[in-house]
Amino acid sequence: MTAEDGPVGRRPRQNRKAAWLTGGLLFLIASGLVGILSSDDGLPTSRPHLARIDLDGPILKADTMVELIDRAREADSVRGVLLRVDSPGGGVGASQAIYEAVRRLAADKPVAVSMGAMAASGGYMVSVAGDRLFALDSTLTGSIGVIMMSSGVYPLLDKIGIEPRIIKSGKLKDAGTPLRKMDEADRAYLQSMVDHLHEQFMELVAKERGLSMEQVEPLADGRVFTGRQAKANGLVDALGDRHAAESWLREQAGLGPQAPVRKLRPPEKWWGELMPEGMVRWANWMLVPEPRFLYGSPAVLSR
Repeated sequence: MTAEDGPVGRRPRQNRKAAWLTGGLLFLIASGLVGILSSDDGLPTSRPHLARIDLDGPILKADTMVELIDRAREADSVRGVLLRVDSPGGGVGASQAIYEAVRRLAADKPVAVSMGAMAASGGYMVSVAGDRLFALDSTLTGSIGVIMMSSGVYPLLDKIGIEPRIIKSGKLKDAGTPLRKMDEADRAYLQSMVDHLHEQFMELVAKERGLSMEQVEPLADGRVFTGRQAKANGLVDALGDRHAAESWLREQAGLGPQAPVRKLRPPEKWWGELMPEGMVRWANWMLVPEPRFLYGSPAVLSR
């Protein structure tokens, strides 16, 4: 066996292979760091810039959106936030939690809201927390109201011989259940809850838009308005697209056109909604009777 064929001869080839592997690993790490720092992935940089946050689709939960908004508020390099809203609204608690987060943000930094095709009900609630609201002529917005939907399956259960057995601590504990007929006490209780939430919604709009309750009440029957109608009724500030909102925001933040706009992205992956947690969330969204700041039907919106 020659030196080249023996262990000593193989060492240079092994060293070259290790060097290539090490170099490749370092290249991947460096590329990843460059991508993270240069892309619109939501990590703040030291250079002053504007942040963009998108609220798209039904509002099922608030945690991720609130986290993004708080990150923008806490980052010194973020001088203003462009909030893009294209949502029919959603859960009462989730909508209000995001509204409160935007309100905290607007107390520290300018926030321009750019409405897309729809910013209705809970989507409108979130929007009014911004400093200036921009809508397209054709944007559907408003829908200031509360809805609670429920379907009764008890006739079907009776036909197939299934008897629901409900044990409860109080008469109204199962109000709204699909397992029995809704009686007048149930309806009165649920209606009072919806009315109370509606009153809160109207008060919030009146405060944020500088309107009186007398001005808001005729607009708060659940109807949607086009962008032009919303502007005429004082529900938005201006008609314009994302670029108009961004231009206003740059002026408020004292940033020129050279300052970048970095999109903050949520940490969750798209496949998260296919996992059990996401599937349960959608099932609850469509089946559980609860009050919602929502324009449209959950079943239709989930298609």
